[in-house]
Amino acid sequence: MSIKLNESQVMACNLLATGMKTSDILEKLKIRPETLSRWKQNEEFIDILKKTQEKILEAIINSQKHILILSQDIIINALNNDKLDEFKKATIALRYIALMRGKNNVEDKYTKQLSDLNFENSFGFK
Repeated sequence: MSIKLNESQVMACNLLATGMKTSDILEKLKIRPETLSRWKQNEEFIDILKKTQEKILEAIINSQKHILILSQDIIINALNNDKLDEFKKATIALRYIALMRGKNNVEDKYTKQLSDLNFENSFGFK
């Protein structure tokens, strides 16, 4: 039996997914701790919370990808700039290589973070 979540429950999902403290959520929504605890036992609430968290992580991944692309474009432009001497270009290239050595790409990091996330413990579910 599926019961639609009310506006306060949806807002609680959004706030929990963004990492807001429970005490702040209770104050903001003007609900009792028992109410939030009961909502956390609701399968639909849990499902919406998981989906909301995934959307937030996806937005973070996309933002990080965008920043990485912009940064790489700036580095490429600097390396192609005829006004910079070879020493400066080499310094830029070596710093970039040092930063990237052994690093996973942004998407791999967040995918791993998402898969490692122990949802039940992170949000106080039993």
